[in-house]
Amino acid sequence: MQVIHAYPQLDLRRFDMPLKLNQEELPTINLTSMVDVLFLLIIFFMVGTRFTAEESNVQINLAQTNGDVAMLTGPANKPVFFSADGTIKYENQRVTPEQLTLLLTEAVRNYPGTTVQLKPDKDVSVQLLLDVNNAVIRSKAKVAGLSATSVRMPGTVR
Repeated sequence: MQVIHAYPQLDLRRFDMPLKLNQEELPTINLTSMVDVLFLLIIFFMVGTRFTAEESNVQINLAQTNGDVAMLTGPANKPVFFSADGTIKYENQRVTPEQLTLLLTEAVRNYPGTTVQLKPDKDVSVQLLLDVNNAVIRSKAKVAGLSATSVRMPGTVR
C-alpha cells in the first residue's frame, strides 16, 4: 500500500538563511560637491569685494637702504641695577652716576623714546636711589618704573 502525504515533497534549500561570504565595501563620503561649494564661495568673495578709489589709486614710494645698515628698533626698557654697596650696573658695566648720565644721554640721542627701569637692591640707601634717579633725569630718559620683588603677605592665598 502506498502512503500519500498531504504535503508534497518540500525543497528545503529554499528556506536556508542567506549568508554573506564576501565583505562589502565601507561607505565613503563624496567630497566633490563640498569642494565645488568652497570654490564657489572663494570666487564669490573675490568678485564681491570692492576697493574704493582711494585704495586703488595709492602710489607709494618705499624707502631704500644700501643694505649695510641694520634696521633696529629702540630698546623697550633699559635696566639699571644698583646695590647696597654703591655699585651701579648698566648694560653689564659698573658705572658711576656721571657715566650713567653720559651713557643714557647717548641712548636717548639714538632712540628718543628710551625708558629706564630702576632695579635697586632692597637695602640700597635713599641717597644712591636719588643719585641714580637724578642721572636718569639729566639724560632726558624717562623712568619706566622702580622694580621690586613681590613677596607673599602672611595670610594671603596665591
